Amino acid sequence: AKLACLYADGKIREGQVWKQESIVGTVFEGTISVRDGKIYPSIKGSAFVNSEAELVLDPRDPFCWGIRS
Repeated sequence: AKLACLYADGKIREGQVWKQESIVGTVFEGTISVRDGKIYPSIKGSAFVNSEAELVLDPRDPFCWGIRS
């Protein structure tokens, strides 16, 4: 979504590399291509698993799957 917004605002062009750096120095690079009026993002970078969790749902909880209309 960030790349699409930057493109819509005229801040990046097709094929231009956009870099996002975190406060700890990790960097992701993104580019876009435009075909048939649609924006297709491409993102390069590294990610590491740093946590694992188990989701516990109580079947008696009417909102365990969220609020549904």
